[in-house]
Amino acid sequence: MHPLAASGWPSLGPPLASKLGVRVLIENVWNGFCESPEQSRDYLDEIDSPWVGAYFDIGNCRKFGPSEDWIRTLGSRIVKLDCKDWGDTEGFCKIGDGDVDWPAVRQALSDIGFSGWCTAEVAGGGREVLTDIAQRMDRVLRL
Repeated sequence: MHPLAASGWPSLGPPLASKLGVRVLIENVWNGFCESPEQSRDYLDEIDSPWVGAYFDIGNCRKFGPSEDWIRTLGSRIVKLDCKDWGDTEGFCKIGDGDVDWPAVRQALSDIGFSGWCTAEVAGGGREVLTDIAQRMDRVLRL
């Protein structure tokens, strides 16, 4: 039985996504669910649908392990990225100021052939703040 059906949820999963032509993406967050890359990979594989994938948050996984390890384990299951940074002493911080190993992240993304979307999941602001965020993303991702 499909995990969503077993939970009693209405059928909002792969059949409807396929009909509408949209992807259902599951993000790695700090809710006690799939806290290792292997658990996340296995969960997505159990669903076994081209319409379901990973919305990978580069900063969120730092609590549990190196971002590049998650990227390599999830591989082509990653459809979209959230870009933020994490510092073990300060928590979430400006992109590029934390402990994410950006060269290793870039290499892992290259290794899996990722070419999808990436959004900044950080506090916004006016033109100057948004310009800084864009420049930081360009620098760490080498865009």
